[in-house]
Amino acid sequence: MKTKRSQEAYVLIDHRNSPGISLEFMHANKLDGPAVGAGKTFESAMAVCSHCGGDVILRPDRSRPREWCWSCDAYICDGCALVRKLGAPHRPLRQVLAEAYEQIIRKG
Repeated sequence: MKTKRSQEAYVLIDHRNSPGISLEFMHANKLDGPAVGAGKTFESAMAVCSHCGGDVILRPDRSRPREWCWSCDAYICDGCALVRKLGAPHRPLRQVLAEAYEQIIRKG
């Protein structure tokens, strides 16, 4: 039986021997993810969004529940969850890729 934990990967950001990345640098460069300072490490579970293929860091300190698509039975990112709540049709990444493949084959 497939579980949520069976879909997880692992991310490790190790800045024990580097100057690290500040929160200001992250915002200035429009980067998304944890800001890990000098001499620090960050470890967390990670998943892939089943709708867009983006990385979803399953932060243990997150205060709201992580989005889950019951149709795909998989994690989705906050952006795709918002699009779903706004009424967009359900289109997982595997469906988008299959449709693109079919178009390529037809042009053949």
